[in-house]
Amino acid sequence: MSARPVAPPRALSSWLTLVLITLALPASANPFLETLGGVSGPNPFTARFMATGGEAAYFDPALLPELDEGFAFGFFVLSDPLETHLDARPAGIDIDESVYNAWAPDDQGHLQPLAFRPLPSAQLGRGDEDGGALRSYLTIGLVKHVIAKRLTLGFITVLPTSTFQEQTSRFADERQQFFSDRLAHELYGDRLGMMTFSLGIGGEIVPWLSWGAGFTLGLSTTTSNPVYIPDAANQREILITSDTGVNTSLAPHFALTVHPSDNVTLGMTVHTRAKSETRGTNRLKFWQYNYEDGETAIVQKFTFVNGFEPLTIAAGAKITLPVDATHRWQLGGELRWRGWSDYRDRAGERPAQAFTDVVTAAIGGRYEADSTKVHLDLVWAPSPVPDQTGRENYVDEDRFGIAAGLDADLDVLGVKLHGSIGVQVHRLLPRTTTKSDDSPFPVRDELPDDAVNVLTGDPIPGAAGLQTNNPGYPGYTSEGWLFGAGVSIKVDL
Repeated sequence: MSARPVAPPRALSSWLTLVLITLALPASANPFLETLGGVSGPNPFTARFMATGGEAAYFDPALLPELDEGFAFGFFVLSDPLETHLDARPAGIDIDESVYNAWAPDDQGHLQPLAFRPLPSAQLGRGDEDGGALRSYLTIGLVKHVIAKRLTLGFITVLPTSTFQEQTSRFADERQQFFSDRLAHELYGDRLGMMTFSLGIGGEIVPWLSWGAGFTLGLSTTTSNPVYIPDAANQREILITSDTGVNTSLAPHFALTVHPSDNVTLGMTVHTRAKSETRGTNRLKFWQYNYEDGETAIVQKFTFVNGFEPLTIAAGAKITLPVDATHRWQLGGELRWRGWSDYRDRAGERPAQAFTDVVTAAIGGRYEADSTKVHLDLVWAPSPVPDQTGRENYVDEDRFGIAAGLDADLDVLGVKLHGSIGVQVHRLLPRTTTKSDDSPFPVRDELPDDAVNVLTGDPIPGAAGLQTNNPGYPGYTSEGWLFGAGVSIKVDL
């Protein structure tokens, strides 16, 4: 009687249950790996199904049981020249200093201070985004078999060498005039300056089926700032204390890998949504001040979100084509569905015009000859950001990337090492944005047509029509590049 294949219903149901339970867990984000891939190994863009080292701990921990044990250390540099060029402002939309005396009638015709109080346009520092940062990172990876192929441990960490955790907050609309009054790319820049630590475990269920699970570690911060202001007319002199708590947050991920034959690998991964969040409270106390009933201070709350990464579900395959005993081709590809419609921006807000869920595609291959591997990857990542025809200014473009590199075995003083070098180039394709009166969320008229001078009762000159300090009005063009290069050394364990 032929033996029946062993089915693992309990393992599968447990895996699915864990996925459903943890989809709502708060977590920290990992934009670096999702954008640049597994930079510590070959085929960074298809690492979910072609990983060779610790990067599998994040991308596909179900691959860990079939990988060689080893410890890897690497160095990666990234340049990101990003550009946003603003269109010239038309005549008649500037706001002058008369806005300081501007009031407007409410629904009952009573004059009230402006609900939104813009600054005089001449005081703003409007300008282009032109340039980029040079960032460097240390990468550390590990694969260790704990119980043969039944349980394998892996981890990957990416540590910025200058700033441990780079985070920048801004508003996407006219409120940004009170700060930098500049536009910046939404999904790049500081998001690529965040540290990454991901741990994964995997094991064989049966020879043709492997499981994997892991998490990405991050930080969430809460802060409370009691402030005492002795003289409201002289706010340079204040007393302030601060209570800050930094907590770890986890973003779970899961994987299943199927081997229909010795030369074919199929797989699926689920990475839960993630973000790095800062919540804060200011409690302002003034000398001789009448607070509301039950209050002893004026309470101000704020929330910042950085590095938001959406729920990501990926599926793909790898095919091995042997040439002879020591030479072979490996080809792989993946499709990633990314749930960007759930996006939260740096102010912790949902865009008025929701982002779009997108599918990212990557293909890659490598040729393995004796102790050398040559690899090439391509990735296409459409922008999830809809046309910014209204008051919001989320700058983003479709992205095409290419990566190539060389791996070779080395012998240094009798110690066998594996060296890897790789480069990658991403092009953020030029995009033109033009504001439109027909937008469902049009640019805000910051100086109402019926505004009057509260001192004289006279109409404010120039209030008729649209006046705005929206930093993206009347439009802009944007584009950019990402240039990366890295080296790594792996030691067999």
